[in-house]
Amino acid sequence: MQDNSRRKMVQMKGVVKFFGSLKALDGVNLDVYDGEKVVIIGPSGSGKSTLLRSINKLEEINAGTIIVDGFEINDPQTNINKVREEVGMVFQQFNVFPHKTVLENLTMAQIVVRKRTRQEAEEISRTLLTKVGILEKANEYPTKLSGGQQQRVAIARALAMEPRLMLFDEPTSALDPEMIGEVLEVMVKLAKEGMTMIVVTHEMGFAREVSDRVIFMDEGRILEEGSPEHFFKSPTHERAKQFMRQIL
Repeated sequence: MQDNSRRKMVQMKGVVKFFGSLKALDGVNLDVYDGEKVVIIGPSGSGKSTLLRSINKLEEINAGTIIVDGFEINDPQTNINKVREEVGMVFQQFNVFPHKTVLENLTMAQIVVRKRTRQEAEEISRTLLTKVGILEKANEYPTKLSGGQQQRVAIARALAMEPRLMLFDEPTSALDPEMIGEVLEVMVKLAKEGMTMIVVTHEMGFAREVSDRVIFMDEGRILEEGSPEHFFKSPTHERAKQFMRQIL
């Protein structure tokens, strides 16, 4: 639930992003609080993924301000790599290294960025692989894994850096239907443990069960936001009502 006494993990003010003449983000204002679970929904091309990618500066914005964990990411004085160390991201495609084992996928950044010893990194990695239910795959290569297993490796790899914020960009959209549940189960567990999460998804059951707040976007703007109960029972914006009629 939104709580103004809590620390703001993300602040977006008047954020604008163009791709050529297309305005992908059109004056977006959004605050996300420490420990909050925010789910972003909307039609394809509505700006959801662009919003998410702009939070860790994978997309450069054209106007506005984005502050992540107290750092203004477009300030030239801000070390964006230090900010990214605190922000885990899981993409539609799994983006795991195919030539590295599962364990190596998890330990590399810990050793290089967090300066952990190999032993420390491997202990943390095995704990996280247990958490996501694939410890027995530690010495396998990703090509031997199902899509759902690869996505769980990607989640564990992001968690290994001990981020303060996790971003999920449609993490189940590339998966076969029977694999979606195993990834959502891991995400539900994370949410219940108090991780701050911003999730772009079409999985309405997940949004209903896990989110503190649902954001609806279209044409680069946030048109409606509210609790899951409000959003799924009585959205007020006509475009949000239309979208919900189509997908439910």
